[in-house]
Amino acid sequence: MIGLFLSCSESFLEITPQSSVSSDEAITNLEDLEVSVTGVYDEISGAYYYGRYMIMIPDVMADDVKQNLSANRIVDFAEHVQNVDDAQANALWSGMYFANNALNNIINSDVEVTESTQDEKDHIIGEAYALRGLVYFDLVKLFAQHYTYTADASHAGVPIILDFDPTLEPTRNTVKEVYDQVISDMTMAISLMDDTSRSSNSNTLSATSVKALLSRVYLYKEDWANAEAMATEVINSGYSLVSNANYLTVWSEDNSTESIFEIAMTETDNVGGNSIAGLYLAPAVGGYGDYLPSNDVVSLYEDGDARLDVFIDDLLLAGDYAPYRVNKYPEVLGYDNVKVMRLPELYLIRAEARAELGTDISGAQSDLNVVRQRALPTAEDVTATGEDLMNEIMLERRLELCFEGHRLWDLMRKKEDIVRTQCTSSICEIPYGDDTNILPIPQDETDVNPNIEQNPGY
Repeated sequence: MIGLFLSCSESFLEITPQSSVSSDEAITNLEDLEVSVTGVYDEISGAYYYGRYMIMIPDVMADDVKQNLSANRIVDFAEHVQNVDDAQANALWSGMYFANNALNNIINSDVEVTESTQDEKDHIIGEAYALRGLVYFDLVKLFAQHYTYTADASHAGVPIILDFDPTLEPTRNTVKEVYDQVISDMTMAISLMDDTSRSSNSNTLSATSVKALLSRVYLYKEDWANAEAMATEVINSGYSLVSNANYLTVWSEDNSTESIFEIAMTETDNVGGNSIAGLYLAPAVGGYGDYLPSNDVVSLYEDGDARLDVFIDDLLLAGDYAPYRVNKYPEVLGYDNVKVMRLPELYLIRAEARAELGTDISGAQSDLNVVRQRALPTAEDVTATGEDLMNEIMLERRLELCFEGHRLWDLMRKKEDIVRTQCTSSICEIPYGDDTNILPIPQDETDVNPNIEQNPGY
């Protein structure tokens, strides 16, 4: 499949609509570069990627989301019975490699520009490097076990493809090799980019937002020193948390003061029911209502916590399903931008890194307090240390970042089982390291590529 997508060059030869991405032969000037990278942003906003599945699939596989018995979308993932013919896994794999190919075309293009536009060209090339790093980071999370699953991360990751070759039948690189590529790409991006995004908001990447993404990569790799350093640079760069009183605007407005990178979703995109909101919101307002917040997570909030406002009552729900729905994606037609990176996560990354390093425990406590007391100003200062402090940090990650596609990865990297105490399916506990915690390599790929290894259990 990778070979087939790489060989579909005709679709890359038009440099007109936003959804078109050009081949390196067709990229001849600065405008072509800009249109091409804009096309990639448009591609990753699709339902197969950040427009739905990259957020929803890991969340329904974990414990913060419960499946409505009437659900008929991504049900196999919620029940951990996905298979090699799964259309969503296929769409993620093929679509992300499609984006990778487009980014390779941009990175490998040979465009000459004037001295006055060199910085602009460098920034766009930097965006391509950063986006390629993000694509590989997402691929390796979905289709491979986490970094420390083996002591040296030598277990199978995903194929790294950096050049156009329609005859290629790649093997899988190790997880370590994929992470090395991600870090290399993002580091290169930072060296090329400005501190401001081309769109003057968080819809496109800047050097600072790439540092934020890189801090997450280092966290998952357990490179605590670099995770702390990158997070600190972002925290000191001028972003600010939305106030307690205005917390709900984080979700109803685009490009808030704490938004570091978000995927633009507009009326022109017209994703409608294919949005994340479509799966969370009630049929009464035009959604499908397939998935609901579990009482497991709702019960963890203290009275007065501003984050309780992201749960809305639905009087039509009854029994195990009552009474809440998720409201982090309030526009049922999918016009709300998808938040990929917010400032609170950076404080929590730095808190975790500092706690693991053990050299600045008071700093870790302070970072945790920033997030907790924004949500609940009456919360007492954190004084916990050691394992108790780490438990507090992971709890705060769960409360702050729920329904944003993080929970499964946090459970995996902490080597914890998935335990659903409010269980609406036969799958109530999935052990750490289970084969079904990652996606299968699509059958379409293994059929045409004899060199690629299938994940265990599929």
